[in-house]
Amino acid sequence: MRDAAAGPPAWDSHRERSTPMMLKLLVGLTLLAGRRIMRTLLWPVVLYFWLTGGRLRAASRDYLQRATGRAPGRKQVLRHFHAFATVFIDRVYLLAGRASVLDITASVPEAALEALRSARGCLLFGAHFGSFEVLRVKGMMRNEAPIRIVLDRQVGRMAMSLLERLDPVLAANTIDASRRGPELVLDIKQAITAGSVVGMLADRARADERAVTVNFLGGRVRLPAGPWMMAAALEAPVIIGFGVYCGGNRYECHLELYEPRVELPRATRAQALEAHAQRYAARLEQEVRRYPYNWFNFFDYWLEPPGDA
Repeated sequence: MRDAAAGPPAWDSHRERSTPMMLKLLVGLTLLAGRRIMRTLLWPVVLYFWLTGGRLRAASRDYLQRATGRAPGRKQVLRHFHAFATVFIDRVYLLAGRASVLDITASVPEAALEALRSARGCLLFGAHFGSFEVLRVKGMMRNEAPIRIVLDRQVGRMAMSLLERLDPVLAANTIDASRRGPELVLDIKQAITAGSVVGMLADRARADERAVTVNFLGGRVRLPAGPWMMAAALEAPVIIGFGVYCGGNRYECHLELYEPRVELPRATRAQALEAHAQRYAARLEQEVRRYPYNWFNFFDYWLEPPGDA
């Protein structure tokens, strides 16, 4: 049995299971063949990764059982893999300016709209769930506010560099999280001050960063503390967003105002930090249970082995 106190292997330590040539070929085929044909052509790619990725299959089975309450079979695991691959090729279309091939709808309450349109800027927290790219592109289509994304360019470097070539604007507006420290905080602060929406993913903590342990899908997981500390320091509104893949070519954007201002009182800082992270985890769990094939964490995510959950 793995030592639960040591935690699972860090997600950012996993190597990319592809090559620059394979990714370039996949992107080229995606743009050339069209979406309907490409979704069919994805199956050989999906089968390859399913057959050769024992750890990926095990992680998918563990997650799907937690999310659905039922032991998944091969069909369910393959569907999970295919959903991930579909969202990837749809990201290619979005970055290449072909959003018209997708049917994207948005549900945005008035409170969230006000925060998005505010000149003071805001933070948008997402997850490795569905398509964060859909949220970004839909926001640009609605012309609500300039959007800047916080991404670690050192994670998934091959795919990142290829996708950024499709959309130089995205590359120019990306805030590189690999630097961390005061420089990263200053970049985010400047973007917020300029009235931008700054998007970041809040569901994965790196091994060397401060994290909060919370309950999620019947187990214990580490969530990054940084987003909540950043929100409190910047006194910026926080919006939670999910770009849900609904099958076919349909996506739904769900955005909601989390808090107009996140507070971490000095006297109860640790407890307040844990409360915010747990509240976020509970909200993410609701979406994950509704749309289980949308959450794309194909690695050992929980702090305890599956049998101990």
